[in-house]
Amino acid sequence: MAEYLAFAKDHAILVGAAVALIVIIIISEVRRARRPWHDAEPAVAVRLMNAGAQLIDLRGHDAYRSGHIVNARHLPLDELDAKAGKLDKATPVIVYCDSGVTSARAAEQLVKQGFADVWQLRGGLAAWKRDNMPVARS
Repeated sequence: MAEYLAFAKDHAILVGAAVALIVIIIISEVRRARRPWHDAEPAVAVRLMNAGAQLIDLRGHDAYRSGHIVNARHLPLDELDAKAGKLDKATPVIVYCDSGVTSARAAEQLVKQGFADVWQLRGGLAAWKRDNMPVARS
């Protein structure tokens, strides 16, 4: 035990940085666990889609036309509040964007509007393509 204390004393900055990193990781994981929506890897999203989940593409019009997930509904984030009433609140909803940042905000909006089963495609369309999943163009 004395060796550990001596190491900590001799390397205070290193130990402090390690403790800070551990605290940041714990806070991040607690926040993620307390979110009222779920993350879905592409394979999980496929399972949900096969079970009838609603798939929402939050990207802009040009991005949607250049490539989107098959059967995805185009509903840009800035139109989500106004048009969310067209979605079925009782059916799971999967939202996605290019990388997963915008979809987190959309998931939060949908939960606030009363959607019970909201999923965010982790990594967005980039993760979908990385897993060699099909993309449609329109």
